[in-house]
Amino acid sequence: MRPRRRVRRGFDEGWKYAIRAFLPECLQLLFPSLHARIDWTRPVEFLSTELHRLAPAQLRKGVRSVDVDVLVRIYFRDGVPRVVLLHIEIQAQRDPNFPLRLFVYYYRIFDANDYPELISLAILADDDPNWRPSVFERRLEGCNIRFEFPTVKLLDFDEAELEQSENPFALVVLAHLRALKTRGRPNLMFGEKLALIRAMQAKGYTPEQVIELYKVVDYIMALPAELEKRVQEFVRQIEEQSEWPLTSLERLALEEGYADGYSKGLQQGERKGQIRFTMRVLKSRFGDAALPLEEKLVQVPSLETLEELAMTAIEATSLEEFTRALEAALTDAPETAETE
Repeated sequence: MRPRRRVRRGFDEGWKYAIRAFLPECLQLLFPSLHARIDWTRPVEFLSTELHRLAPAQLRKGVRSVDVDVLVRIYFRDGVPRVVLLHIEIQAQRDPNFPLRLFVYYYRIFDANDYPELISLAILADDDPNWRPSVFERRLEGCNIRFEFPTVKLLDFDEAELEQSENPFALVVLAHLRALKTRGRPNLMFGEKLALIRAMQAKGYTPEQVIELYKVVDYIMALPAELEKRVQEFVRQIEEQSEWPLTSLERLALEEGYADGYSKGLQQGERKGQIRFTMRVLKSRFGDAALPLEEKLVQVPSLETLEELAMTAIEATSLEEFTRALEAALTDAPETAETE
């Protein structure tokens, strides 16, 4: 039996997910002047983050593409008919080559998209208060390049102010800062994680926001299995006292067979739990347009394929991209496979 594909964890993955789920709130908290310029009445579109290397020498070496963290199409509210691409890079450790890398990302995006209006932002999520790159510069014999990019340093935020903020993205930053403080000390991180869950409950967020926020906190504040079980039990106690959905309970259903329909067997219960989780992700990201896909998800016979589709639901840049992956999974499925 092949091992299941596990949800990837870590600062980078958590931040990518958080920005996709809370882009307006992220920019409002971290880059407020840019947030004020964007026309939020128009839909934003997350684009593919894969940038192909076009140089033949690089292709011969087998290095074909590089991924940026977040790339999204936005519109400004100044009345000028134009589209702006927004590139966001999250840097979780000090890197002397980061300004160069950001410049390379910028010109690759610029070239690959027919020279659009483009903004590159850097979220500095490392633990060094003195590392603050914001410029890439080269000068030689009158040939000069200077690339400046806006940055925000997460260490600059005051935790007490974040605790009081009504912006749900403040909780993302708070989770990150407390994960930095407790890194390598799982028992301390366990306590901080429980405190953040209590804070989520106290803020009165919508069910959709709760689901997304817990997913991010779970990414950023990953704990050893034994402590994760204690977190899950804590969440279960909260749910018994109120109607408060959390993704950890979805995962608990998948891993321990507590999903609806368990009387048909552990495998069947896991399948239903996986479908329910995938639909919850799709609905939170793409709205009611995702609802018709549940009928097709039910037809996917393989639990492993459903788990891969759940990852696609998290990472897809559009509902159409997920739909194509789902159609491909159904096409490849054995005709004799049993479904629900």
